[in-house]
Amino acid sequence: MSENKLNPQFLAQVGSCIPDEARFLHIESVPHGAGLLESSDGNLLCLVPGSRAISTDGGLTWNGQNPVHDIHGNKMGRGISHLLRLKSGGIGGFYDKSEVDKPYGLSPWFVRSDDEGKTWSQPVQVGEPYNNAVMHGATVTSTGRIVVSVYKLLGKTVWEKGRALFGDDIALVGHHGYEHFFTYCWAYYSDDEGQTWHANEGTGVWGAGAELFVTLDYTAGGHYRCNEPVVAEVSSNHLLMILRTPLGRFYQSWSADDGRSWSRPEPTALASALAPAALGRIPGNDDLLIIWNQASADEIQRGMQRHRLSSAVSRDGGATWRHTGNVFSIFLNDGDTDKVEPSPIQPYRAMEHAPRLPPNDLEGTYPFLSFWGDTAIIRFMCRERAFYVIDSEKGEDEFPGGKRGITTSVCAGIPISWFYRTL
Repeated sequence: MSENKLNPQFLAQVGSCIPDEARFLHIESVPHGAGLLESSDGNLLCLVPGSRAISTDGGLTWNGQNPVHDIHGNKMGRGISHLLRLKSGGIGGFYDKSEVDKPYGLSPWFVRSDDEGKTWSQPVQVGEPYNNAVMHGATVTSTGRIVVSVYKLLGKTVWEKGRALFGDDIALVGHHGYEHFFTYCWAYYSDDEGQTWHANEGTGVWGAGAELFVTLDYTAGGHYRCNEPVVAEVSSNHLLMILRTPLGRFYQSWSADDGRSWSRPEPTALASALAPAALGRIPGNDDLLIIWNQASADEIQRGMQRHRLSSAVSRDGGATWRHTGNVFSIFLNDGDTDKVEPSPIQPYRAMEHAPRLPPNDLEGTYPFLSFWGDTAIIRFMCRERAFYVIDSEKGEDEFPGGKRGITTSVCAGIPISWFYRTL
């Protein structure tokens, strides 16, 4: 949708990390946080801050961008993400109206459109005011209920201690492994298409236990954060929530009452870096597709946490997963593995002095998943390792020449059949 101005060498490097079967690859042209949804006429709708675009070929090409407005006719400058097709046929979406410089200023807001994204309603705050909730996933269940998964952070974010040689420079490695904070998750739901919202049962009630985090060995093994939850319906009234943790794998929580209450998190068998997933139900069947930063304990400790985005399919509502391949990997052409066996459950983070990084090191992370026809559209953020280069062990925020490496968005269309070729 916008002219790509990145250098050819970088474009070729990213392209070499994507399977040859991809139907298209856009770099930088489709913003990472953009909202994507199949339109009512079968085309693909994309929302970026202030405008909408249409693709008639599933994202291969895009028509010109047209402005979007609120109900008062004002042009909207905010980006609307996590687009959902409501049971009534309208479109729901979310945006961050956070005021981070104010106490408890974080909050997601919901808007809806009844004309395929051209105009949008007055925003409605999801949940209670001043709750510092951060949204990461949403779905519309078969009953029409909207379920939104959120998390909250307590404590302080700091720079990483992990370091590794990258060429002749020193780069930061690891993500949030040394920070002084705790996070927990819960969900909101709406039965009137976003006009009013309710927290899952017991949230905020003393001793009710509705907030989700990880406890090992009945607290004897400690409490651990989980965050950036994603959610999907697996069958009528049954939902699955996947939770990011620092324990070398995802945890999961289940709802048997359409998102009203959730089970205590338990470990999955998916080896994972401390990074979020994308989760979606494949159109036409009840199978689930997950896209995530699969990583071994050794890779995490060496600072190679986000060099691979893997895929897996579940045919039993998330109870088990069949690994199906890597949709992004810097070792794609060097025999990279499709499946990493999960390590023992314990905290993992990058070493303070990690081994030298490969010269072609790129990160692919924060995936988003959409479907159009028989194509899975995967968007993620891609960064050169040079983005994290520092001048010295002490100059944590001093980058050579005041410049960082490239960070951009990547959008790839992969046939849904590709994810089934090994099943």
